[in-house]
Amino acid sequence: MKYSKDGPFQEPVVRCDSCNKLVLVVDLKKIGCCPECGNTRVRNTKTLSTDEVAAMQEKGIDPDWLALFEPVELGGNDD
Repeated sequence: MKYSKDGPFQEPVVRCDSCNKLVLVVDLKKIGCCPECGNTRVRNTKTLSTDEVAAMQEKGIDPDWLALFEPVELGGNDD
């Protein structure tokens, strides 16, 4: 799997630990902090809102990574 917690870190986007904004890893590597608030602590992205998905699509983020955040249909109980 391309984006695995067991493999090397390759995710293209992280979330600022302070302001909760999404930060592109390439931007983080360039400036060393969140471009919104200047915080240097980030965490893995666990969820994305519909607006965040759209914004990341516009920025050309890997569709394989974005697919990890697609809604999952739960099977109904056939009682």
